Formats: sequence, structure tokens, C-alpha cells
Amino acid sequence: MATILDFSKFNFTAEQIRDINELLYDEVMQAPEISLIHTIHPNIVFDKEIGFIGEGGLVGVAGQGCDPTPQSWKIGTRSVKWTPKSWEILIEDCWKDLESTCAVYALKTGVDISDFSTTDYYAIVVQVLSVAIKKFIVRLAWFNDTDAKNVNAGGIITDGVDTKYFSIIDGFWKQIIAQTTVKSAQRVAIAENTGATYAQQELAPTSAANYLKALKYKASMVLRSMTDAIVPCTQSIYDAWEQYNQGKEIESLYTKLIDGTETLKAYGMTLMPQPIWDEMIVKYENTGTKLNNPHRAVLTTKGNLNIGVDKESSFEDMRIWYNPDSRKVKTELMGKFDAKLYNPELLQVAI
Repeated sequence: MATILDFSKFNFTAEQIRDINELLYDEVMQAPEISLIHTIHPNIVFDKEIGFIGEGGLVGVAGQGCDPTPQSWKIGTRSVKWTPKSWEILIEDCWKDLESTCAVYALKTGVDISDFSTTDYYAIVVQVLSVAIKKFIVRLAWFNDTDAKNVNAGGIITDGVDTKYFSIIDGFWKQIIAQTTVKSAQRVAIAENTGATYAQQELAPTSAANYLKALKYKASMVLRSMTDAIVPCTQSIYDAWEQYNQGKEIESLYTKLIDGTETLKAYGMTLMPQPIWDEMIVKYENTGTKLNNPHRAVLTTKGNLNIGVDKESSFEDMRIWYNPDSRKVKTELMGKFDAKLYNPELLQVAI
């Protein structure tokens, strides 16, 4: 069995590095804090309906005199159903596979040699795993599709990538595209996304400005009136908008988010770039010649992007244990998860 940490890429011997902590970390894309653009709902452990009360119908007719006929009047309602699905992470590692690596010096000795759950080596494993878990949350919430297929099977997932990592639930992109397929007025079509090559998919600053303008002014008046409206978007759109404003009074367009991060506004809308989207599109929605919708922006509210979990700490509660029977160290996380647009009408997407 191979080790979790891939030592095959290192040309040095175990003698050349005696301290596992001498290894340096590559710079990797960090997933954003999930609560920044989503509303988190704990205790979602089974199918559960949420009811909403909408508008009433028309009222007010001409006076009828004696014996008037009551007007038929009803208040609209709708419901959204949570359907959480189980997820799990389970990894294991064996001490024997570490003996010929630089991690050998991180191991204990004697009868305790096979239990390395509290060593410097496994601290590295846990640290890197924590980053992978945050990315898993984004992938689960946005890029999952219960019907996920690879490109060679007629889908959008990069060939060679196992679709089991993308098929737990129907995430926000699946829901958004389904909504805008039915109601095309909620979609601003980005022409560059249909390009047949990477080069043809490049986004010009002027085009980005036009798409963002359309995103706002084609949105419903209800959405435009929402004071908490936000625009999560790919870094590609954010960068193009920033370039479009070079040489202008761009400082006046900056605003601070609740976490103190500075971001740009576009036509009064708060842009919230999600570079993790760009990374995932390049890695996981790539045909080898073009990307699947590399430029994306959604005008909506944090209250419309809902994540249901069985427990708020389920993505942090790692169970790490040494199994003396198998002489392996194992790490496990489990939970339930769902992503729901509370109001599919309350969004405008550029894609």
C-alpha cells in the first residue's frame, strides 16, 4: 500500500532528511470560509420541508351595491424540501510503508512503532487533509450532480477524474442551470463560454463589463431591491472587471466585506470572487481543449444559498485512531449534507 504522503517524488534518501518538518508546503488554493456567501442550517438529518408564504392575489373591484359577491382571494405558498445525503471520508496509512522514507525518523520505536497517530508525520497529514476538506465542501455545494459523467461519457467531468467525488447531491450549479433552462430570462449568456478552445474562451474586460451590467439590469425588481444582494463570481470575471476600470477612479468601487476583505463593486453590486471555482473548473470540467463555462457570476443573496448539515462541526470532527489488529492509523469523518436554493426566482446568472 502506498503512503498518504507521496514520497516517490523525492530523490533524497531517509538519511538526507531526518526531520519530517523540514519538508516545505507548496502554495495551494485555499477554499473560502463557507459561511461568507452561504447560510448554514444545522440539524438537517432527514427529508424536511420548509414552507414559504408568498403574495396574495389581486384585490379591489368596483363597488357592487347590495348583496355583493365576495372576491376570490388566496395567498400563494410554496415549499422547499431538504433531502440530505450521507458523505464520508476514510483514509488509512501503514507504518511499514514509511520505513523507507524520510518519515521513518518521525516514527516511534519498539512495540509503539506502528502507532504514528500522534507523530509529526501525521500532523502534516491532518493539516493537508483539512485543506482538502474545505475544498470538498465547495465541490459538494456547487459542483456536485447526481448524474455526473465524464466527458467521454457525454458529461462535463474531466476524463480520468472519478465521478464518485461529484455525485453525492445536486449542487447549486445543477439547480441554477435547471432554473434558467426553464426561465431563460434569468440567464445572461456569456458568449466566450461557448468558445471551442481555451483561447476563444478568454474574456475581454469590455465584455465582462457588459455582462455585469446585464446581470443587474435584467434581474427582477425584487432581487434588485434586496439590500443584501451579492455576486459570487469566478476570478476571471472579477479580474476582467478590474482591468476594465484601470485608469478610472477605481478606489471608489472598493468596499469591505464582513471579514474585512476588500472587494470591488460593479454597478452597485458587491462582487465576491471565488477563485476556487476557477481552479475546480480547470481541474474537473476540462475537455482538454476547452473548459465548461469558465466565466460565471450569480446575483442572489446569502439567504438564498442554503447549506444543510447534520452538525456544524461535522467537517472538523476528525476521528483519528490506531487499529492494533491491522497495525494501521485511520482517519474518519462523516456527516449529512444538502444544498438548496430557497427561492429559485431570486437569482440572475451570467454563464
